[in-house]
Amino acid sequence: MTDENICPFFGVNEDWCDVGCGYISPSDVHQIIRHCRAHHGECGRYQQLAARYPDQAPSATAAGTAREAVRLAARRAEVPPAEEQQFPALAARGGSVVAALPLAAGERVTTASPAPLGLLGWGMTLVLLGIQQAALLPLDAMMIALGLFYGGLAQIIAGVLEWRRHHTFAATAFCALGLFWLALVGVLALPRAGIGELPSTLSLAAFLTLWGLFSAVLCGGSLRLGRLLPLIFANFSLFLFLLALSAAGGVPALASLAGWQGLLTGILALYSGCAQVLNDV
Repeated sequence: MTDENICPFFGVNEDWCDVGCGYISPSDVHQIIRHCRAHHGECGRYQQLAARYPDQAPSATAAGTAREAVRLAARRAEVPPAEEQQFPALAARGGSVVAALPLAAGERVTTASPAPLGLLGWGMTLVLLGIQQAALLPLDAMMIALGLFYGGLAQIIAGVLEWRRHHTFAATAFCALGLFWLALVGVLALPRAGIGELPSTLSLAAFLTLWGLFSAVLCGGSLRLGRLLPLIFANFSLFLFLLALSAAGGVPALASLAGWQGLLTGILALYSGCAQVLNDV
């Protein structure tokens, strides 16, 4: 930890943040490399602690805070004032103080991370859809309501909140996946309500294939975000491709295999969301 720009909560008090206090686990090392040394402003734990203890944070490392102010002033000198007001994230490019920049009149980013909400909505919907594809549950109103509200609406809300936190990848992924569930519910439910006709096997296969390709792109983009998230996106892509093959070929065995694959993907997403919630407390 020779870098001058160190998180003011690093190794100070285990009740604040246990990273750097005593035993350092492999996940702690990953956190130090990604956030503590130079980008702690992007760390959700730092944002929570800075909002909870606004007076203690500067006193932890007064010199570090002063250096941070100097670096922020230097960055802002490179950005015209009009652009800084219109695009607050631009003023902190390459920086560790995104959360400390003013976004409006006196407004600061102090919200909790919406990612667990999106992951839990994604995972729970996938688990039940996988069980339904494995022919263990019928496609009834419970499945449609879950896909409509928790899989669709909850992920869109999480995506909008990620936009607010300047997380383009997470915002795009959650909003797109939420709209995917809404579109899938529409494809299955609208014809049964007398609106339109059921899609042909070729149309449904093309729909699922396109979303599988999009998920594969998200998998590639998430490779720098740890190991679990790329694994979730990779399994989700495989799930969609198996569904597409099942729809195109009409093979019941493929539909059952896709169901078990979706169940596995949902469990991984649920694990990731629950882990983030439990780590936060």
